Amino acid sequence: MPVLIIVVVAALDLTVIAPILPAVLVDLRVNTAEADRYVWIVSGYLLAYTLTIPLMGRLSDIVGRRATFLAALGIFLAGSAACAAAHTLPAIIAARVVQGFGGGAMVPVAMAVVGDLLPPARRAGALGVVAAADTLGWVLGPLWGAAIEQLTGDWRWIFLLNLPIGLTAGAVLVVRWRDLPLGGRQHMALDLPGALLLAVGLLGLSLGVSVGAEPMPGGGSRALGAAPNPLAAYRLPLVVVGIVALALLVVVERRARHPLIPLGIFRERLFAAANGTNFLIGAALMVAMVNVPLLTALLVEEDRVSLVSAELLGAFSLAMGIGALAGGRVAERFGYVGVTLAGLLVAAAGFWRMSGWGNTLEMSRMGLDLAVTGVGVGLVIAPIAAAAINAARRSDLGIASGLVIVMRLLGMTLGISALTAWGVARLNEALTSLPPVIQQPGESLADYLARQQQVAVEQAIPATIEVIRDTFGAAALICLLAILPALFLSQRPRRERE
Repeated sequence: MPVLIIVVVAALDLTVIAPILPAVLVDLRVNTAEADRYVWIVSGYLLAYTLTIPLMGRLSDIVGRRATFLAALGIFLAGSAACAAAHTLPAIIAARVVQGFGGGAMVPVAMAVVGDLLPPARRAGALGVVAAADTLGWVLGPLWGAAIEQLTGDWRWIFLLNLPIGLTAGAVLVVRWRDLPLGGRQHMALDLPGALLLAVGLLGLSLGVSVGAEPMPGGGSRALGAAPNPLAAYRLPLVVVGIVALALLVVVERRARHPLIPLGIFRERLFAAANGTNFLIGAALMVAMVNVPLLTALLVEEDRVSLVSAELLGAFSLAMGIGALAGGRVAERFGYVGVTLAGLLVAAAGFWRMSGWGNTLEMSRMGLDLAVTGVGVGLVIAPIAAAAINAARRSDLGIASGLVIVMRLLGMTLGISALTAWGVARLNEALTSLPPVIQQPGESLADYLARQQQVAVEQAIPATIEVIRDTFGAAALICLLAILPALFLSQRPRRERE
């Protein structure tokens, strides 16, 4: 139980930032026009979390489960403390990366401990419980974040509360795991080239894609005070480096004796189809998690943003949980294809309705649309996870369970980076004719800021709302695109294979 609590807490922090992001930006004095930079508060954690999952399971084979898990917990708690202490955008991004490394590392080690402690007959179910705990965490993250922010009035407590929870659970694990060996199988090789190429590939793509289109000097978002993005000039090289690194990763992994990602498992059609669907649904659902709070911040007073975001994302998250339970049950009885296709169509319909939201807060419609979308996403998550795990051989259950999480996280990471870049480009295009708001000689700072705010209210905010609505439409198209790999799922669950 303590290990599941820690896994849930680490997963909470994947999405806990969503409803409080507007409050964080205000507190850190970040210009909201610089979306391609502050998105890394979310993407930094996602990327680090994703990278460590395939690496740390193998590391625990070498140095031991207990040492690896406790080290990961320490890194996560250090990152949490740094998040609470951050007072600048670079500081909180760096802290979130550290936190993500620790949080992601605990998931595969928890799965490996399950494999060590339980007999084969009980192993598959237990692996599913760990994966479910990870999913539960990021589903409940927005609710947890908004609740703590509302109770304390300070978003920093969300990260500070990780410390007593983590330290208590860690102390219990030290006692319970005292019989686990400190050392591992030292003869095994850690696939460092594979880990490095994966890191370079994902970082290059994420940075290159998230830069977006750089506006002309004084135009677009620059008119609202957005600073030039220093990476804009390196956009294409970053993308090329990312693609080349991932291509080299495929070559290296095919030749590696102990590959970081055993590519052979993707030769199984059902496993590949399930994870292709998983990747795309991850990209779509992150749009709701991030952009609903940002839209809310444009529609309501500052002191109500977290509460309204929590109510809206609560409808989405609870509906997703209900959909996941129903999807799993229906898939067991009728097969994977039908329920997955139904879920994708429902999710697409929900996102499409979200793309038609107006410029005022309509809680009943918005809550209903998010609930429909959540049910659709939930109907997809459980069947494709079960399909992927059931497609693997018994000897590959651990890596299959881990890859299910990794592929969804990859979709979330690259999806939010790509859609943020597209959104920034759309916003710059919409604001191209907006003249720069420059402080005039003799004009007081208060008058200048008031004039800038007036321009934002009259022109920039409506344009931003339109762009956010467009991202919901893009998410609907992603759900429809996910139908293609979903068609290759088998109709019935396969019997367990050796």
